[in-house]
Amino acid sequence: MRSATRALDTLTFAINFAFSTIFFVACVVSIAAADNPFAFIGGFLFVLPVGCYAIAEWVCWYRQRHWLFRPLGILNLLLAAFFVFGLVTNVGEALLADEPIDPWFIVIFGIGFAIVAGYLGWCGWRRFRAASSVPDAIQNGGEP
Repeated sequence: MRSATRALDTLTFAINFAFSTIFFVACVVSIAAADNPFAFIGGFLFVLPVGCYAIAEWVCWYRQRHWLFRPLGILNLLLAAFFVFGLVTNVGEALLADEPIDPWFIVIFGIGFAIVAGYLGWCGWRRFRAASSVPDAIQNGGEP
C-alpha cells in the first residue's frame, strides 16, 4: 500500500473512530442518566451499532483487515444518504412552516449537514472503490 494512501486511511480512521467513540459515550450516558424515556430509548437503540462500527474501524485499520472496506463503505454511504434525507426534510419543513425562520439557521444547519454528508459519501465511495482493488487473498484475511 502506498504511503499517501496509508496516511489518508489513518486520517479517515482517526476521524471516524473519534466520532463513533464520542457518539458511543453519549449513548451510554443517555442510558445511564436518562431524564426522559426517549433519551433512554435512543441511547439503547444506538449503543450497539455505534460500538460495533467503532470496533470495525479499529479492526480494519489496526489489524489491516481489508475485507472490511466494502461493509464500512456501504455503511458510510447509507449514513450519507440518511444525512441528506435529514437535511432535505428539515429544511423543507422549516421553509413550509407558517412562522418566520432565521435564514442564518438554515445556512448553518445546511452547511453542517452537507459537510457531514459529503464526508461520509466521500469516505464510503473511497472505501467501496478500494475494496474492488484489494486482491481476494487480502480481503479474506490472508497475506498477499
